[in-house]
Amino acid sequence: MNDPLHQINIAYVPKEDRLLLRVSTRKGDEYRAWLTRKFAALLLNVLREKMDHFGGAPSLAASQETKRMFKQGALSKRFDAERSMEFPLGEEGILAVRFNASMTKKGNLALQILPERGQEGITLNLTRTLLYLFYNVLTQGIDQADWQLQQDVSRKLH
Repeated sequence: MNDPLHQINIAYVPKEDRLLLRVSTRKGDEYRAWLTRKFAALLLNVLREKMDHFGGAPSLAASQETKRMFKQGALSKRFDAERSMEFPLGEEGILAVRFNASMTKKGNLALQILPERGQEGITLNLTRTLLYLFYNVLTQGIDQADWQLQQDVSRKLH
């Protein structure tokens, strides 16, 4: 995914009992990945760890960039599906089975979401603000699914 990010959306699909991650680019490509409960839990933990590295969720939420993006409707805009012209991973998308998370030289999180085989997946370059927003989108999807993963994590912490 070389084109700049346009939108990220995660929605619960009850029939599949999975979350559907949709990422669109400015050129109109849409990448789709299905997230299982187990995968979402692992991803949630990694995102929390990375946010803690940057001072935690409250610190990221208080940044000027995050406030600006919220004012622009970052979490309230509907996903613009009509912009999608191409589906590089197919219209059905991939089943997310593994991921790689590393820090870039610029201090961003490079997050690859990959299928069981092959290297064709979704690669996100997340600034601190985008990391925080992606975390929020994921937690909203988890809440829609009623998977109670936040409660599971908080039980492990106590």
